[in-house]
Amino acid sequence: MEIRDTGLTNKVESYWDTEAESGGIYTVPCLELTRESIESYAHGSVEEPGFPVFPRSLLLDAEDKRVLCLASGGGQQSAVFGLLGAQVTVLDISEGQLRGDKLAAEHYGYDVRLVKGDMCDLSAFKDGEFDLVYQPISICFAPDVRVVYEEVHRVLKPGGIYAVSHVNPSTFPVSFVGGQNGWDGIGYRIAEVYAGGPVRMSPEGCENMRIGEPTGEHRHLLRTIFGRLLDVGFIIREVVEDPRHLREEPVGAPGSYEHSLSFVAEYFKIVCSKPEQA
Repeated sequence: MEIRDTGLTNKVESYWDTEAESGGIYTVPCLELTRESIESYAHGSVEEPGFPVFPRSLLLDAEDKRVLCLASGGGQQSAVFGLLGAQVTVLDISEGQLRGDKLAAEHYGYDVRLVKGDMCDLSAFKDGEFDLVYQPISICFAPDVRVVYEEVHRVLKPGGIYAVSHVNPSTFPVSFVGGQNGWDGIGYRIAEVYAGGPVRMSPEGCENMRIGEPTGEHRHLLRTIFGRLLDVGFIIREVVEDPRHLREEPVGAPGSYEHSLSFVAEYFKIVCSKPEQA
């Protein structure tokens, strides 16, 4: 698949290639899973903080399902579905990320189809090709969520499921680099205006919503996140917070990314379906 040659797209691609090279948290393949451990989690009573796929109900009937892991490279989500016997396809803009999925598939011995591409253009896939489209935190790199939603709606079969994670726009600035957002010694501060659009980097090296060059990420507001799903024709089935807040004790040093996730509802997932009939 051809990647659109835009400066912002190239910036996102370069960012994730660099993350994969340096072993960022979302780029390290899961190589210690077993089918038994995944099935135990799927049939358990609570979500497992930090597990690559949530909610666990998506894993109850995955065998032989046609699953698209969308903008989901790194060998984490694809490993879970692959071990359960799903027919897995991964689309990601980063070759470095796709190498993680290849490594996981070779490690466990399942087949995977790898496609280098932009989540905004799924023209490599047929109408109704997938039973499930699973998208972790990545749609924040799309300027317009509706474009992604429309493409996903097309490639899903009638009755198919779309599970998409979003950054909570109300708490997004907690994770901004520099400036007055984030840990202040007591709690997590939000000192940024509530506004949607591209996240920017100021000349001083502070992420913000008003000054500087776009970083490639976007802050999508709730009206857009939910409203565009309804506009496209999806039925919203469930909304689930990222379960990392369920840990008994916070992980990491105060101010670190992992530590913040025990205090701030930074991510959530929407599970929706394509109607059986138009």
